[in-house]
Amino acid sequence: MKFVKQEVRKLLQHFHYDIVHLNKDTKLSENVIKAPALVQKSLKATKINYGCGSKLMKNWLNVDIQVENKKDYLTTCVDLRGIHPFRNNQFTYGYAEDFLEHLTQSDQILFLQEVYRTFKKNGVLRLSFPGLEGILNEHYEAGYYTDPLIAKQNAYVQWKHEHYPCKAELRMICKKIGFQRITFVTYGKSSFKDLRGIDTRYLQKSINIYVEIVK
Repeated sequence: MKFVKQEVRKLLQHFHYDIVHLNKDTKLSENVIKAPALVQKSLKATKINYGCGSKLMKNWLNVDIQVENKKDYLTTCVDLRGIHPFRNNQFTYGYAEDFLEHLTQSDQILFLQEVYRTFKKNGVLRLSFPGLEGILNEHYEAGYYTDPLIAKQNAYVQWKHEHYPCKAELRMICKKIGFQRITFVTYGKSSFKDLRGIDTRYLQKSINIYVEIVK
């Protein structure tokens, strides 16, 4: 078994990867496979940008299921539908813009549970996402029976959106997980300097929910 581990490690190192031991308080398997320098930087990050896509933020850890490495930006690939490869109580601030609606309801709950685990006490997650209220107003109107079929295509299928929470649902989930405060805010506005002015989807102001969730 030791020989197999050595050979696997040699192969990984050939492609500039390595096996890195995480801190003991991280509730993960014993090892994760990542680029060694990147793991060390990731473990030191205190601000995280979830589901970043091509929108990278400087001085933040930018994560998505696929993300391109770019000079002067800290990025890593993470499937946010599972256990996050970060230690307990690591992050002070988090942000996700137009990401939550791409998850099923059960994955949204798992995502928020992992945020709770990996955030410091009083850490703040800012979310911007299309809410159910906005989607109903934008796409669904009383009328012919074909309207809901068109709305389904326009609001869900073409964007690969899975579930739009409403404010009451999000508040209930966050309260159940243990977050101490949920505050609904407006586009670009925040009482936290690091979260102020970071929203980019101005044209979705009438549809999106903006919320800051405090552990």
